This record gives sequence, C-alpha cells and structure tokens, in this order.
Amino acid sequence: MSHADERYVGDRVRWQILSPEDIRTIHQNSLDVLAEVGVTLHSRRALDIVAEHGASVDYQTTVAKLPPDLVERALSTMPESFVLGARDPENDLPFDGQHIYLSTDGCGVSRREFDGTLRPSRKQDLIDAARVAQALPNVSATSAIVSAQDCPAHTRMLHEFDACARNSTKHHIVVSMKEDWEARSLIRMGEAMAGGSKELAERPMFSVIICTVSPLHQERFGMDLALTLAEAGIPVNFYPMPILGATAPVTIAGAATINNAEVISAATVVQLAFPGAKIIHAGGPTAMYMHSGAYASNSPEALLLRGIQGQMADFYRMPAWFGAGATTAKEPGSQAAYENALATMTAYASGADCTFGTGLLDGSRILSLEQIVNDNEVFGMVTRLLRGVDVNDDTLAKELITKMGFSGNYLFDSHTRKHVRELWRAQLGETGNYEAWQNSGGKSTVQKAQEKVTEILAAEPLEFPEDLGREFDEIIAAAVPA
Repeated sequence: MSHADERYVGDRVRWQILSPEDIRTIHQNSLDVLAEVGVTLHSRRALDIVAEHGASVDYQTTVAKLPPDLVERALSTMPESFVLGARDPENDLPFDGQHIYLSTDGCGVSRREFDGTLRPSRKQDLIDAARVAQALPNVSATSAIVSAQDCPAHTRMLHEFDACARNSTKHHIVVSMKEDWEARSLIRMGEAMAGGSKELAERPMFSVIICTVSPLHQERFGMDLALTLAEAGIPVNFYPMPILGATAPVTIAGAATINNAEVISAATVVQLAFPGAKIIHAGGPTAMYMHSGAYASNSPEALLLRGIQGQMADFYRMPAWFGAGATTAKEPGSQAAYENALATMTAYASGADCTFGTGLLDGSRILSLEQIVNDNEVFGMVTRLLRGVDVNDDTLAKELITKMGFSGNYLFDSHTRKHVRELWRAQLGETGNYEAWQNSGGKSTVQKAQEKVTEILAAEPLEFPEDLGREFDEIIAAAVPA
C-alpha cells in the first residue's frame, strides 16, 4: 500500500462555514477590490504581463487594477489536480481532493531540547526533523522547519533543502527563497533527483511557499520567483497572512476578502504567463490579541478564516494548503494539543488538502521534535473522523443483530474480525487502566513522544545515492548571488 493510499479519505465529512451564496459574495468582493483598488506588483515582469492582457497599470506606483473578466479567465486555466512527487514514488502525493496530508512547518529559529532549554537552530536540526517526519506514518512532507543558521547565508536555503532531501524520501516544501539564482540552483537539485527537467515537471520533487504581503502587495522577489518556478513545473503555494484588525479588516468576512484577493491576484499573474501552472490556494490568515498585540495563530477567528479559505479553494477548484498548527504554546502540553487539534479538524473539514504547522511552538518560532509526534497522533484521529460512516447492508449488520438477539457475544463473531482493523488505534495516547499506566512508569504523553523521537534518531539513517550527493554538493558550491 502506498503512502497516498493510507491518506485516502474520499468524500470527507464537511463543515460548511459559509453558504454557497456567501462564498460567491466573497469572490465578487475580491474581484471588486482588485478592479477598483488594485494590487501592488513590485515586479516589473509581473506588471508587464498583466498590462499586456488588459490590466490598468501605473508603473510609478506599481499598482495594477485587474478587470474581473481578466482574473476569471486566468483562473479558468488552473489545473484542478496534480501530483507532488517524492524521491520514493511510493510517497508521491496526489492533490485531488480525495486525500489529506500533514507536513512540517518552516522558518523557525530555535530548537527546544527535551529539558526545555532553547538554542539557535542549525542544519542538524533539519536533519533530525526530516528523520522524524520520515518515520511517522501520518506526516507526508518535510520542510526547512528551522533555519540552518550555521550555514553560509547565501547558500543557507540550499543547505536546508539538502538536509531534508538526504534524510527523507517524502515530498519537500521550500519556504525561505528570495532570489532567482537560488530558485535556479534549487531547480537543478530537483532535476537531479527526478532525472531531468521533463521528469521534474511531471513529478515535482518540491513545492514552494511564496508569501504575499498584506494588504494587497505582491513583492518583487515573490512574483519573480513564482514565474521562474512555475515555468519549470514547480507547484507554488501563494501564502497571504493578513491579521484581523491590523493588516486586514477586523471582521472575518473583510479579512477573508483580503486573503482571497491576494491569492487570486498572484495566481492571475502566473496563469497569464504560463496557463496550466500548478497553483495552490494557501495561506495563514490570523488574528491578534488586541489587549497585547500578540500573534493569535489558533484563535477561533483565525480558525474560521482558514476554514473559509478551504471553501474558497473549493469554489475555484484549487488544491488548498494552509497553516493549521504552529501553536502559540511555549512547550508541548495541553495548550499545544487543543489548539492544534481544533485547527487541524477545522482545516480538513473545510476542504484543506494539506496543512503545515506541525513541530513548531511559539507561533512558528521554536522547533519541538516531540510536538511532531503529538501532531501525528492528532492527525490520525482527524483522518478517521473525516472518513465518516459507511452505511450499507454489511455495516448495518441486520442479520447479525437478529442472530445475536438479546444474549449474543459480538466479540468473537466473524463480522467483528472482518471489520476490527478499521477501528482507530492510539499510538501515543494512554488507553489502558490507571494501574497499568502506573506500573509502566506513569509517563506523560510528552515523555512518550520524547521516547519515540529518541528511538527514531537512534535508528540507522537513510542511505542517499552517492552520485546524487556529489551533484548536490557541486550545485551548492557553485551557487553564487547573481
């Protein structure tokens, strides 16, 4: 059974936060904003592209006003589904609305040791995180979860990719690119893994996250990178992060409009240049605690915003990948558990194909390897909930109920043996009685997660092809700023 087979949910249980009419209203509101206010495109290449297709462009202010028909025509060329490739084809990820995936997050700056001490992150932390992600069945992709601060700044992103690729055969997400020459070096590494440029375009070994800047800005490096990567067939996640009441209206519908307008304006530019490019409706819209100004990544309002994003992605027939997790808790524990569980359930019940956020604390700043193990457990429960309930003659079990009557024992019946493996089983949580738990040491869930991490890291690391390793080293050594 492939990894994707295990992540299949089919037509999942859905939570419709907005009505179809509300969704169309936010779509129309987004179009009105892009036509009347416009979007700031700091990339000259992007400005030229939309101008050639009929947008009103002010090259001095870099504001482009996009006619609604232009946006809708561009969006109509997006593919509804595609595959994210992996070094091991058994770990390929179909993005088709029928599967759900969990990935690690990106861009943290600290590592939390088991005893609670913090230190600056380094490349070894990415190696460790990739190995943990590789070993856990519910984690489908790796990322530069923290910055490799011990590597040269100009090749740091390539070293981060190198750490992930050597220690996991799963798909990789790249979060921290800034320049075209970095993208071209990364494409070369992807081609080396895939076997060539055509093979990379068909089964992209990595995808990228390109952040927009709220409200309504598309940065120069972001759009230039998106165009370079899309031309090579690399999937691009456009990732707005509007904050209610700060960089977007304080109302959820208003912030959802900003979030959506930023995604579809960026997608419009890329689709006009490369019709059929692989674009993902991504993002991490959030709130803040007004009394302190602190980041509120998993407040109820932030969760509703991301749920709406999933519905908007469905409306456009786009894959959806957004933040769910990255708890603001400072340590693994009850706050991290309830925030990430609610965020994960909300995301997938609202249409997400994938979320990232696992493994980071303090609003995406601190790596905790045991948190990845905790979230792996949460995701397993969420997957089971989303698969819902099959109702058919076999599952209704009318004949069995009739046979057993008032005194039967279902435990030993063949029907139970046939279906028992369909039941969800805890891998981390405590399910025995109190005495058994005490006798086994009375360990907390966090302690058991730490033991799992220790077990994973004590195992033999993955082998990486020597010739591919040499090619990676050569590409990194040759990478210089343009």
